[in-house]
Amino acid sequence: MTENPRRPVASIHIESRECDPQLLERLTGATYFPERLLGATIVNTVLRGGGHVLYVTAPLIVDADQQVDYYVSLLSGGPSGTSEERRDARERVQLVSLDDVSSRWLSEKVLDPAGEQAATAREALRDFVKVHRSAGADARLSYFEPSRPLESLARELGVPGTQSSSVHIPRGSKHSSREIFAATGIPVAPGTGLCHSVAELAVGAAALVRAGHRRILLKIDSATYGGGLGNALLEVGDDVALMSGDALVEGVLAALPQATLVDSKISWDDFVGLLEESGVIAEAWIEGGDVSSPSFQGRLTEGGGVEAISTHDQVFGAQGQSYTGCVFPARVDYRSVLVDYGLRVGRALLELGVDSGEYGVDFLALRSEGEWRLWGCEVNLRATATKHPFTMASGLLGVAATHDGRLVVEGTEYVYQASDGIVAPHYRGLRPAQLIEAVTNSPLAYDPERGTGVVLHLMSSVLHYGKFGALCIGTDHAEAAELMRRLRELADTLASGGRTGPTIPHSQTAPSPSPQTHRDAVMDTH
Repeated sequence: MTENPRRPVASIHIESRECDPQLLERLTGATYFPERLLGATIVNTVLRGGGHVLYVTAPLIVDADQQVDYYVSLLSGGPSGTSEERRDARERVQLVSLDDVSSRWLSEKVLDPAGEQAATAREALRDFVKVHRSAGADARLSYFEPSRPLESLARELGVPGTQSSSVHIPRGSKHSSREIFAATGIPVAPGTGLCHSVAELAVGAAALVRAGHRRILLKIDSATYGGGLGNALLEVGDDVALMSGDALVEGVLAALPQATLVDSKISWDDFVGLLEESGVIAEAWIEGGDVSSPSFQGRLTEGGGVEAISTHDQVFGAQGQSYTGCVFPARVDYRSVLVDYGLRVGRALLELGVDSGEYGVDFLALRSEGEWRLWGCEVNLRATATKHPFTMASGLLGVAATHDGRLVVEGTEYVYQASDGIVAPHYRGLRPAQLIEAVTNSPLAYDPERGTGVVLHLMSSVLHYGKFGALCIGTDHAEAAELMRRLRELADTLASGGRTGPTIPHSQTAPSPSPQTHRDAVMDTH
């Protein structure tokens, strides 16, 4: 019997990060976060899948022509690849960019009932669905996390969304995560229940001090306050730790305002306000040996199954609590346990009624006396920041991860380092086109024959924030690390005046009066 061919995919991407808008203002270049999956989407849906993409962003993508050209060329031998292949791929990529630099969610910008640009963008979405559905395509709406506004848009367009229902958003809170870990037999750090007052928090934290813990992590219980910025670290001195009874509680209460806030833009009074609104949990700070921060990424399938997608060791800044990058795959020492625990969480989510979408699970790994132990930290009911590098790497290599979490092509294993935070003040003023030109004309460029090299992402933020991201694929971790080191050197050379890229006047970044739509090789540069 002949199998029916798979329907071509027509995918709309509105990768809106729907955390607290004030939080987005404090994350450098965060307004450009929706751009992170652009390259991975082009590689997987267009180049590998032969489908069509409509990718929505706001603010405007800087050097949009050059960025799309760059991603389209990755699997066709670079800029000198087959022009016909690149032209065909370009015709299947449509960008809709709104000139809105505010920290509002991308979904709010697109669905703004009073915005002319938003109305034009929505019309482009409707046309895209109509054209490709009439051609027999599988039209869908992809977004980063459960979202009521985008679910409403999906219903209006008559297409399915890619994440779980927004009614399950509370399952992604800190307190709910601890409940899921407890129900699945995953160890967690000693901690408290959910506290809604400073007095209640002091009692819970005092109990942890009494049990011998001097460093205590305070976590705001809100799915919208992510990136580690909702945390504070309380360090209790000997003078307080030696107290007992009510005196200890009073000592902890007095010490709480001196806790170190990861979000340096808020005060203790602000933190207390968030505590009273969302609640806070306190956890003992795990220490005493080698420590790492592995994560698991999975997917709940529509048929009621759970899939393991990838594992990573995360890289953090800001007191070790704010994500900046990752290494793939997670250490072999604990990878099998990591996958087991991640799948347990997925099955628990199914039992709780979550029936589709992506999820991630963060852990703390501690090595003591030569053995590693994993502690559950947090469940993320959404895509995670490791999605775009893994999707790009697996798409470029044309393989999914093996059952034991590796990327292997014809017997060769590939690993990578990825960063969203290649940042320096002197990078400001560089342009994506310059980064692209420098990398593609250097030995660092991704080589589709070898399957190794550097791929850039999140480039628009370099112009004003001096920040961009990159994926560095190698056949071992030393090669991947060396690629990242040399990329930073190349960026330093560009910033110091040794610019190898094209000079494009800054005036070409002037705002456009309407959403810019890009479908083919002849496009406006902005």
